Amino acid sequence: MSYEEMFAKASKMLSKAKVSDINEHIAIQFDVTGEGCGVFYAEISEGSINVQPYDYRDNDISVSVDSAALITALETKAGDTLPFVGDEAKIALIKPAFAKIPKKPVRAAAKKVEDKVKAAAKKAEDKVKAAVEKKSTAKKTTAKKTAKKAEA
Repeated sequence: MSYEEMFAKASKMLSKAKVSDINEHIAIQFDVTGEGCGVFYAEISEGSINVQPYDYRDNDISVSVDSAALITALETKAGDTLPFVGDEAKIALIKPAFAKIPKKPVRAAAKKVEDKVKAAAKKAEDKVKAAVEKKSTAKKTTAKKTAKKAEA
């Protein structure tokens, strides 16, 4: 894996971190070793995160980690287990956000739920139609029997 591939994966996942409750400025330097090694940073400010492929020397927190371990931690929602070093109060703020990095975009998950709801509604509608049709057929049969009895 090249640096560009590693950074693309890591930044895509980090950009989904739930940092909306963090109203402080926090700069995190990632020193990545192994395949695709290099540096990048994530900057949290006013409830949003910005991930850039540059060195951030005046950081609050640093993480030195192998690229495979970084990607695995982010993919398995274990980003809070990364070896954070620096301002302990700020580390405590970011750990919960890094533990909740969703694998799928929220829109895709919402679409999936929407599709399930639509499918359930369609199934219920089909059942109601079948019941109404059955009741209608039963009424017609009863009406025919009543008409035959009246003729006789």
